[in-house]
Amino acid sequence: MTKRILFALDDSETACGALRNLGGLLAPGEVHLHLFHAAPETSHFHPGELSSLSGEPGPWEKTQAEQAGAILKRADELLQQLGFTPARIEREFTRNSSNAAQEILAASERQAPSAIALARKGRSGVTRFLLGSTTAQVCQYAERVPVWVVGSRPLEPPRVLAAIDESPYADRVAAHVGEHFGRIAGSRVTLFHVIAAKPPGFWDDGHILDETERSERTNAVARWRREQERQTENRFNKAKAALAAAGMREENIALVRQAMAAGIARDILAEAARGGYNILVFGRRGASAIKEFALGSRAAKILHSPSDLTLVLVG
Repeated sequence: MTKRILFALDDSETACGALRNLGGLLAPGEVHLHLFHAAPETSHFHPGELSSLSGEPGPWEKTQAEQAGAILKRADELLQQLGFTPARIEREFTRNSSNAAQEILAASERQAPSAIALARKGRSGVTRFLLGSTTAQVCQYAERVPVWVVGSRPLEPPRVLAAIDESPYADRVAAHVGEHFGRIAGSRVTLFHVIAAKPPGFWDDGHILDETERSERTNAVARWRREQERQTENRFNKAKAALAAAGMREENIALVRQAMAAGIARDILAEAARGGYNILVFGRRGASAIKEFALGSRAAKILHSPSDLTLVLVG
């Protein structure tokens, strides 16, 4: 099935580098890239522009169109150099954008892509911030469409770390990984789960346990851990089956689980750092996230981490 990715870009080198990185990975496949640019509004006017009643585009609008066309043309040529055919590339821009993130989300509603992709930062990204404001807003509000935040680490071949938890997002993570990376040559996926700390009911509450109570507490904790391991095994088997159905070879799928050490988000990032991965896939919220919040705290921590990985946020 042909997949369509909406790639939002500006005239920055980071956006160009992200497109080159992503295009190199996707060039051999059946992916169509929809290039989108939101030309920012300006407070500058040319003489006579305010008094024009003709309805024709003014000089500044024509300049915006020319600049947007140049940005998209450069991106188009880059993709064709990587092996994309013109039929697999579409171009679109909007004028006088006051909020690029809103324009990107509106384009996503029109195009219904399988994912939105963009660089960590664009031209307006402030150095001290780890994630550009446009990228952060798109991640925050693109609830139904996965968002790829393309990093600088080369993506060929894909080494994917897929964070699996007990939330409904786990199935969507596995399905998205299988759809987009399952048939890429050399692709390898590690399904990773962090077993949460034992619940408060098993904590030492200050009461000194006698021998019988200590034995009962130990047995209860052991039963809880066995149940956690059973549920993890079921989640792993389900995700592994989804990847296999998408065309991934069984020997290219690894299963890793660990008890929580520094916190679930930190443990995921630690595994991503030590495992030689270039893509990290995770869900928007965990099972405990408050539904009123569009983005869970765990996902926010991962997105704002100082990483050169490509981060895939699955809604």
